[in-house]
Amino acid sequence: MKQAKLNCCFLDMGKVLLDFNWEHFGNRMRQLTGVSQELLQEAIRGLAQSYESGRLSDAEFHQAVCQGVGKQIPLREFASAWNSIFSPDPILPEDLLRRLAATMDLWVISNTNGIHFDYVSKNYRCLQYFRGFVLSHEVGALKPDRKIFSEALSRAGVQPREALFVDDQISNVAAARELGIDAFQFLSSEQFTVELKRRAIL
Repeated sequence: MKQAKLNCCFLDMGKVLLDFNWEHFGNRMRQLTGVSQELLQEAIRGLAQSYESGRLSDAEFHQAVCQGVGKQIPLREFASAWNSIFSPDPILPEDLLRRLAATMDLWVISNTNGIHFDYVSKNYRCLQYFRGFVLSHEVGALKPDRKIFSEALSRAGVQPREALFVDDQISNVAAARELGIDAFQFLSSEQFTVELKRRAIL
């Protein structure tokens, strides 16, 4: 059977497009509240997953964390701390994304949340090359749940064999492959380019 033409690329956001480090959030929260890293981790255990799967609103997540650490933090200051995890420079060069967007439709599939996505959508120019964003907190499902992949295929208007998926987590890559989507694990910008050239995309 002839290989279908790949005309859509789904990219993960964190650790593929944008780098992040959770230690920055811990440091900012310690400055705001004086709580230890251990207490903070205990306070948000389980909350982040509920938030990113859409079961908690921005306000509910904020209040739940404040209750967990025993300190009331203004939402604006909390959001600033929550967003401090992101590195200022994207992982993938903008020129590479621009060239890729000229050959196929680009979409993001991300396990994320409202506060984070509001921040990155306003602060990272590289996202302008994407036709759409399939976000866990809006879909109500986290990767590797097949629901979020099915939603992405539906929104992009493509069949699994017409799509490519790239993620840093091998469990998510495996889930996409089970649906018939060509997928590979992201290791570096250089490896990403090699994989695209191997598929005659670049």
